Amino acid sequence: MRVSELSALQVPTVVACVNIISDAISALPFNVFEHVAEDGREGKKKARNHPLFSLLNLEPNSEMTINSLLKVMMVHALLWGNSFVEIEHSKADNSITNLWPRQPHKTRAIRVLQPFMLEGDLLRRGTLLFETTDGYRGGDMIEDENSALQLGLRRFILAEDMIHVHGLTLDGRVGLSTTWNSRQAVGLSLAAEKYAAKFFGNGARPAGVLTFPNKQDDDVIENIRRSWAEGHGGENTHKVAILEEGVKFEKIAATPNEGQLLETRQFQRAELCAIFKVPLHMVGAMDKGQGGKSNIEQNSLEFLMYCLDPWITKIEQEFKRKLFPKMGRTAGKFFPKFDVSKLRYPDAETRSKFYAAGRQWGFLNGDDIREMEDMNPIADGSGKPYWMPITEQDAADPATGLTNVLRLRKPTKQVVWHCKTVPSNMLWT
Repeated sequence: MRVSELSALQVPTVVACVNIISDAISALPFNVFEHVAEDGREGKKKARNHPLFSLLNLEPNSEMTINSLLKVMMVHALLWGNSFVEIEHSKADNSITNLWPRQPHKTRAIRVLQPFMLEGDLLRRGTLLFETTDGYRGGDMIEDENSALQLGLRRFILAEDMIHVHGLTLDGRVGLSTTWNSRQAVGLSLAAEKYAAKFFGNGARPAGVLTFPNKQDDDVIENIRRSWAEGHGGENTHKVAILEEGVKFEKIAATPNEGQLLETRQFQRAELCAIFKVPLHMVGAMDKGQGGKSNIEQNSLEFLMYCLDPWITKIEQEFKRKLFPKMGRTAGKFFPKFDVSKLRYPDAETRSKFYAAGRQWGFLNGDDIREMEDMNPIADGSGKPYWMPITEQDAADPATGLTNVLRLRKPTKQVVWHCKTVPSNMLWT
């Protein structure tokens, strides 16, 4: 079977795994944060006024949203092992204006063998560049890649102007193609799909050889072959065969059941899911040991930790390395980050337990919880205070904590007021 990145998309399991991973990452909010320090402790807040906030949160270029860009990046990285995004700068002030995805089969990393000039800069020997024929300047649209090379439309991009996210790699610079490394598994799946399609589309059961007691003319053999195909092929598959004049049928082919076609397809589905690190239940398959709600929840957490988190970390670090300055007064002050809270707490029951614990132990207030649920803060400000159990004490000052506990244990006198109206100047204690 001929296997390539595009032919691999003919395998349903590959399509499902690529879609699941790319959709999960592209749907996450991608924001720019600013490091802040309060009372000597480091924190962060969204930097909505940063010039790159809308670029990473909504519109990386004039033709697509950030969801589309991240999905394209993940599809390229999952199939080709490399994802390239070119950074476009403004000619006026060199600010970042657009992020453009580049086709991985038209882009490659190269090393400069000898010093040469590129856009007015002298590049030293050993400088890393990216060569591409994608995204021609001047709006040139050429279908044939060889023609583009002949016409001199090959471009060289500096490493600092190319976001490069790769998968499995041997040198830390260029990723290996997942499809090529798994070509035997993908090829077996393609072969099984092709055989099943031919069997159900054109199969003539029973499969075997028709033998005659005497030698027959070519016209007679052709007529019998045609009548057999019409009587037992296509829509007439599995009909009873009637033989006459001493014709015998000899079975020579194994049935799909004997060839374990279904078992082969199930095994290939599990193997491809293992390659992409996607749980079986997410592609519609269920193993005997995966039944039950608790096991599926655990598999979903493992999907986040072992499949999505490595890709998320790679994207965050590469975007920070290429888009945010390493020198100057804002160096290290801003950084991009995905919000994965909805993946960690996917159902209402889990979220309610987390919110209750956070509210009780004082690391969440009412407004924090409402923000996580996409709700506005409480208007009267009652959602700002953080609660704390009254029996807790400061570990650095146990005496104060003991005094507080004794004060709570002291009996108090309760007074009940019976009033029709409460004076406005009355102080309730």
